[in-house]
Amino acid sequence: MKDVAALGVHPLLRGFPGFVLELSRDGTVLESNGRLERALERQVVGGPLAAVLDAPSRRKLETILARAPFTAGAEAADADGCGAAWELMLEGRDALHPHSFYPVCDDEGGRIWLVEAPRDPRFDQMLEELASANTEQANAQRQLAKEKARLARALDELEREFRENERLSRQLQGQNEEVQAQNQELMAMTEALHAGQEHLLSANHQLERRSRELQIALGARNRFYAAMSHELRTPINAVMGYNDLLLAEAYGTLTEQQELAVERSQRAARHLRELVNDVLDLSRLESGRPEVQLDEVRAAELVQELFETLGPLAEGTGTELRLIAHGDVPAIRTDPRRLRQILMNLVSNAIKFGAGSPVWVHLSPGREGGVVMEVTDGGPGIPEEDQARIWDEFVQLGRGDNLASVREGTGLGLPISRRLAALLGGSLDLSSTAGVGTTFRLTLPARSPAG
Repeated sequence: MKDVAALGVHPLLRGFPGFVLELSRDGTVLESNGRLERALERQVVGGPLAAVLDAPSRRKLETILARAPFTAGAEAADADGCGAAWELMLEGRDALHPHSFYPVCDDEGGRIWLVEAPRDPRFDQMLEELASANTEQANAQRQLAKEKARLARALDELEREFRENERLSRQLQGQNEEVQAQNQELMAMTEALHAGQEHLLSANHQLERRSRELQIALGARNRFYAAMSHELRTPINAVMGYNDLLLAEAYGTLTEQQELAVERSQRAARHLRELVNDVLDLSRLESGRPEVQLDEVRAAELVQELFETLGPLAEGTGTELRLIAHGDVPAIRTDPRRLRQILMNLVSNAIKFGAGSPVWVHLSPGREGGVVMEVTDGGPGIPEEDQARIWDEFVQLGRGDNLASVREGTGLGLPISRRLAALLGGSLDLSSTAGVGTTFRLTLPARSPAG
């Protein structure tokens, strides 16, 4: 082996027919004759030889490097690490290649050559069969590991399903117990319901009887209202007619006290006539026989006519009437007489309770061709606790200090106005702030329903 080392590095690497590798003390491949690279189809020189060996061969290489007495004599090397052949398994691109090497040590340079040893073809065949068997065994082991893993996952899944089934079983048992309790409760509730139904049937019979009695009473009341309204109008109109004649001095000149007394009598008669008219309107609305006659109405023109009618009342309290139109207010089809009656109540109330402040009537387009009319005064406002009561019949609230204006009301104007608004397919609402004023908002559709 020393003779081989004496040949020099490069000629040996170029001419030897087998694999020849020059290694450093740490196992790095310093030089090669290129045969190993071609056999393995990968670069070897410059890297550690362990990179192309399997695990057992890497341990053999570590033994060779550890046993090589780089500072001892050749006899020691031959007897220990550098004299015997070593079987190394080289890893190619797709397979393992077993090769036998003789280590050749350089005592002075600190290097070692691995020179491929001649092989027996039978040994190569045996190694190939062994390698094939090892490969098959490795594949079988990998397959077995996969199967074990699959079985472990299946067992885990089975165990989870078993635990879940136990949980569901416990849950189902609890639900069954709960259902049984609910069934018992339901049976008790059913018995109570039967008893309640019998009581309800009895109450319904009583309610129907009382409803029929109430209908009879309401009918009698409405007939009484209608009859009394018609009967009262004749003497009231006669009283007002005679009062007008007296005030016109048709029967002679009146003294100042006589004229004052007649004027008071005329105001009382007028108030009584308004009360009779309101009662008659309320009777018609409650009897379900309202009269609705539809016609095209332009809100601005109707409000202007109303201002002319209420002008004397506004002048008497120093109230200014103002009409403000926002945008192009469309004409609507509704009952002009009913609409005039609603606005008459709202504007006259604003004049009476507005404390002499201006009264605004705002007109603006509503939804889908409708109209929104708002009547606003600057009076003391309506307390929040009383805002719901003003829609009740015969309710009068004292807004302001003018007690005479309170006595002139009937307490029916606003309830009748809200019912008329609903009759025309609209709504009537209010918003009021103490010390600021009150706004009544009347909303009407583009076409009111026919009566």
